[in-house]
Amino acid sequence: MQKVRARIVICILIYSVCNGSVLAAGGQTTNPTPADLRAQAFGHLKFLYGMYFAIRGCTEAYQEQSEPNFKPTVSLSEAQNVLRAADSSSRAVGVDVDRAWFEMSSIGQAAGEALKYKSDENFSKCKQSGMFFRTITSKLQMTIKSLNGSIPLIEKDY
Repeated sequence: MQKVRARIVICILIYSVCNGSVLAAGGQTTNPTPADLRAQAFGHLKFLYGMYFAIRGCTEAYQEQSEPNFKPTVSLSEAQNVLRAADSSSRAVGVDVDRAWFEMSSIGQAAGEALKYKSDENFSKCKQSGMFFRTITSKLQMTIKSLNGSIPLIEKDY
């Protein structure tokens, strides 16, 4: 039963975020308008929030259960730093950051909790959460750059 619940929550999370992004960018054959780019950034930001909750849930499971298979490839502190920059950068180009958080936080929190149950599927999702987090961070930064944003999400590490 818990495995089914986890799958349902993860599917809802992915569907709600991806559906918003696809609708925002769907069917365009010309250069996107600033409003289109903001909608795209909004969808990316929601997905980033969702992945943050996955990373948080996996990190908590790793710490509480001493199970190394839960450990995500992105640390919780790194995710929090990226989210701070994403909030600032998104807000600076007119994205409704508070609405994105409001829409995603309850779904993300439920998904993060669902990932705490020991299963091979959840171990795999915890490992993948870091990859998804980094990918969506990159997409969000590119979209914000298209809106002439100047606050980077990806810090120089050299």
